[in-house]
Amino acid sequence: MGSVHTPLAAVFNSDSEYFEIIWQLRMPRIINAMLVGGSLALAGLLIQNLVKNPLADPYLLGVSGGAATVQLVVIISGIALAQNTLFFFGFLGSLAATLLLLKLSYHGQIKPEKITLNGVVLAFGFAAIISFVLATASGQQVKSMMFWLMGDMSFAQPNLLMPVVILACMLLLMKHHRALDLLARGELFALKSGVNAQRINLIIFTITALLTAMAVAQAGTIGFVGLIIPHLVRLMTGFKHQNLIPMCFLVGACFLVAADTLARTIMSPIQLPVGVFTAMIGVPVFLMLNRKV
Repeated sequence: MGSVHTPLAAVFNSDSEYFEIIWQLRMPRIINAMLVGGSLALAGLLIQNLVKNPLADPYLLGVSGGAATVQLVVIISGIALAQNTLFFFGFLGSLAATLLLLKLSYHGQIKPEKITLNGVVLAFGFAAIISFVLATASGQQVKSMMFWLMGDMSFAQPNLLMPVVILACMLLLMKHHRALDLLARGELFALKSGVNAQRINLIIFTITALLTAMAVAQAGTIGFVGLIIPHLVRLMTGFKHQNLIPMCFLVGACFLVAADTLARTIMSPIQLPVGVFTAMIGVPVFLMLNRKV
């Protein structure tokens, strides 16, 4: 689906005039949406477990602000960079924000309440820097920056790093799925059950930061995916992380592909930011889920 109608048969016909549209424009964007959506949903599941807050979102850590700040500074500088290079700079910004948050929140052990408070404060700090960058940018630059800040999949291309890191993170989480189940019931309960809570918290924190960093660096700040998908999946599968981990990734991937399809088609040939549609879908879905809980 898209601004140009393409028959289904063109998917398999390399001689078709639509073949390149499907495989060089749409398919990379779909793969990218799947990876970003799955990463944000999985990060949302983990951060809600870590801070024991059902309203927690991957961007709570302030990690997205690090990526956004670095990438916007690169954009406003006028330096022409390949998309993968821009992704790398955003990833470095996220990792720097993550290390700063860990430094502020770790005093012999990770305290979820300190992560929450420090993450919110860092997010406000990065928001102030982003506002300054937008205020000093030219008119055309501001438009492209605002579009990216609302979530933009137009130019991002899938890269090998992202699926490899996601797969490694999911395998590690599946290995510790029983510990995650116990930790979700409270840190004291997990400790009494023999779980090394600090080690699991550190794993959760690191994986959440990695997944969020890659998603933001790849597609900008896309809200509500990490907030509503874990709640939806818990209603579908229960509370066992053995089921929650793969299902959150799959449902998050499908959700963002659907939202991006709307962004590409609803006002075609004009393309809208995907974050607009994740919010438009996410708000009523979350309110409906909250009524049922």
